[in-house]
Amino acid sequence: MKALSSLHTPAIPSLAPVLHPSAPSWSSRNRRRAFSLPPVWRDWLLNEQSLTARLSALRPGTFNVQVLAQYYGEPTTVERQALKLYGNQRLWIREVILRLGDVPLVYARTAVPLSTLTNSERRLQALGSRSLGSYLFSQPSLRRTPLQVSHCKANALGLEWSRRSVFTLHGKPLMVSEAFSRRLTEFL
Repeated sequence: MKALSSLHTPAIPSLAPVLHPSAPSWSSRNRRRAFSLPPVWRDWLLNEQSLTARLSALRPGTFNVQVLAQYYGEPTTVERQALKLYGNQRLWIREVILRLGDVPLVYARTAVPLSTLTNSERRLQALGSRSLGSYLFSQPSLRRTPLQVSHCKANALGLEWSRRSVFTLHGKPLMVSEAFSRRLTEFL
């Protein structure tokens, strides 16, 4: 794995094992009835609008993005399948924490095939501490596959539920996986 920067935080390992465990239990919105999800999580997991905007509205002025890592790497099995990758295709990967103040609420991993990083989509690599959602949801060509949700296996980060979907910009895919901390309920 070639790092673009030394942004790995020693206390937080790669998010891939939590977001994409070896035996995931992803369920599409169409196959899992909304009422089967805990009520406090239902709206957050199945809402297709900007997560950045929703988090920002909880405590205006406190939303921030902590970039953990940005690097070129190999896809997980889940990413390979969802992005329909083959062979030795590599990704540009960005792992971040979405926070209100200093409270981590959502851990996110963005997986971008190198073939997506052409023309205006190269801007994805220059987001810095700007949220991906603030960029994606301003793009007229944005399309999104139905959300899939999964309960997180026990983990040291206190992550309860995760969701993922594939976005396309001008027909070029990228996958976003987000895991929600149980601390989100403190702000609801």
